[in-house]
Formats: sequence, structure tokens, C-alpha cells
Amino acid sequence: MKPLEGVRVLEIASIGPGPLAANTFLELGAEVIRVNNPKAVDMLPSNADPALKNRINITVDLKSNDGIKLVKELIKGVDILLEGNRPGVMEKIGLGPKDIHKVNTKTVYIRLTGWGQEGEIVNDAGHDINYLALSGVLSLLGKDGSPPIAPINLVADYGSGTMFAVISGLLGIYEVKNNNKENIVYDVAMFEGVSYLASLMFGLNDIGMWNDKRGANLLDGGAPFYRCYETKDNKYVAVGALENKFFRELVTKLELPEEMINEQMNLDRWSEFETIFSDLFLTKSRDEWSEIFKNSDSCVTPVLSLDEARSHPHAISRSSFFNNFPRSDNMLQEKNHKVTKKSIQSIFEELKISKDFVQQVEKNGTLLIN
Repeated sequence: MKPLEGVRVLEIASIGPGPLAANTFLELGAEVIRVNNPKAVDMLPSNADPALKNRINITVDLKSNDGIKLVKELIKGVDILLEGNRPGVMEKIGLGPKDIHKVNTKTVYIRLTGWGQEGEIVNDAGHDINYLALSGVLSLLGKDGSPPIAPINLVADYGSGTMFAVISGLLGIYEVKNNNKENIVYDVAMFEGVSYLASLMFGLNDIGMWNDKRGANLLDGGAPFYRCYETKDNKYVAVGALENKFFRELVTKLELPEEMINEQMNLDRWSEFETIFSDLFLTKSRDEWSEIFKNSDSCVTPVLSLDEARSHPHAISRSSFFNNFPRSDNMLQEKNHKVTKKSIQSIFEELKISKDFVQQVEKNGTLLIN
């Protein structure tokens, strides 16, 4: 039995971090109903995002009174509502926190946005790169002398938005079940989550241990023992030998002078060490280096493509991918890949939603069962 079995999530369709958060709830055992917008224009093909699989999908016109009524009927049996609209949108259509809690005080209401529900620019449009920029973190990324480079949309959208939304859901369920809390609302702002993820960088900056010059610091490619190197076959290895004991192993494996070990944190020699490592890693292929460093404490790994990552022996040994996609439930001791999926009709019956009403909203186009 998975930890969230018996929990029902209503996901008001959004993009990016919302679907991944809902999918995490699902993989941890929750039942997820996704309410799609009939007028939404998808940026990607419907099969492009694995986070959208296994939902109970319905399309509801939330601009109609019947559509709002249907959602409120569903809310009677919903533990978590997850939405990612701009502030005020859900209130405007009659599905804001107060509206929902009039129907079910136990529903945990999660609001997932870039800027949050209050503040100077809450109504401004934005994406991962914008939230990353305002957090201060984007200024740390990329090469010095060039514009900062956003790390795809992994940090603000998923690292911040998804994970803090999931934490909010778990916290909310705990508060309801254990502390008898009611009318819970969580305001997840992606730009704040990014700042929190960068707490160490803020701390290092305050004590003068982080240089404003990008690519000159311990963790941003400035250190010769924490960066990537090209190999003979035009591929790459990642070196992460931060601690001196790991750096010692790296130096030993590379058959370099032992005196380098005690000079690890001598910034004046970093440029020299980088040249030595660069020249050396170019003498063998990526996979040859992988074999040399395998099962050692050198902290050297091959830089894999997405397809290579799926077929790596370690990932296979842990079943890290299921149906060729990454999983979120691998921290659980009991590995149960099966997703039990009810029909929306059975949920309507469970919640005693009138069959006549369901037929009416299907007939007038308010409801489409996907």
C-alpha cells in the first residue's frame, strides 16, 4: 500500500510544475482527477509530457455555472485542490479558497504561481527564467562576460514549484488528519522557492566566500576539481572531487604528482590544475575513463545523454525508470508500479452526483469525459 492511497487530488489544469506535482501525488498512491480547459491551446503534443499520464481526465467549461457546480460537487470528496492560475482568477470564477471551503473545509488548497498571491508584481506574466532572475540565482549561472544561462526550466518550475507544492500537499494532509485543521491554503511562489534552494549561496556571499565573477567559484566551474572535462571522443566526464580525500583519490587515479593534493584549495594554482586535467582527460574516451574511475571515491562520472541515462546499469539495477520514464516513488521500500485508476463515472456515483445533472452537462458541452 502506498502512503497516499485514499487521498484524492483535483488538479485544475496548468503547465510545468503543476502537472509534475500532481503526478508525484499519483505515484505516491493518490487518485488524481485533472480538470482540463476546453479552450486551452497546448504548447506541446499531448504525449510529450510523461507527467500527464494515468490521470482521470475530464474537460470542464469553468466559465459556465454548471461547470462550477460540477467542480463543487467533486470537491465534497477531494482532499487536495491544486491550481496554477494567476491571482484572482479562481475567485473570479467562483472557485477561490473561500468558495471551496464553503463546500469542504477539509480540502487542502494549494496555489502554485511564479510570484505568489500578493506583492508588487503578482499579476505579471513570467516563466522559469524570470522567477530565477528575480531570485538572484540566475546571476550566478553561465560564463563570465556572457549573459547568464538558465538551466532549462529545472530550478524554478520543478525544483521549486513542484517540490514545494508536493510538500504543501503532504503537510496539509497531515494537518487535517492529525491536527484537525480546516480551511488550509498554501501560497507556493516559485521565485521564493528558488531563493530558498540557494540558501548556501546567499550565506557564502555574505561572508565573502562567493565571487560575483561567474565561473570563478567553488561550485560554478571555477574549481578544477568541480567541473566537466572533454574526453578524446568529444564527450564529457563530470568531476566532483570536493573533499580533500576525494581529490586525493582523483590525483592518485590520474597518476599525477602527490604534491597537488595539499594544494587543492590554493586558488592561485586552479588555472594550472585545470590545464593539467583538461589535457589528461583528452587522452582517453569517456567510457574508458568511466571504467578507470568505476567503484572509486574519485567522484568522476560520465556525462550521459537522456537515452544513455535510461540504460545505465545503475539505473536498471534500481528500476529508476518505469515504462521508460523517471519515477518519483523509488524512495519507497515497497516498489509497486501499479496505478489503480477509477472511472470518473464511479466517482460521480460515489459522491452521489445526480445522473441527470451529469447527463445534462455532457449534453450541453460543459463536461467532456476524456
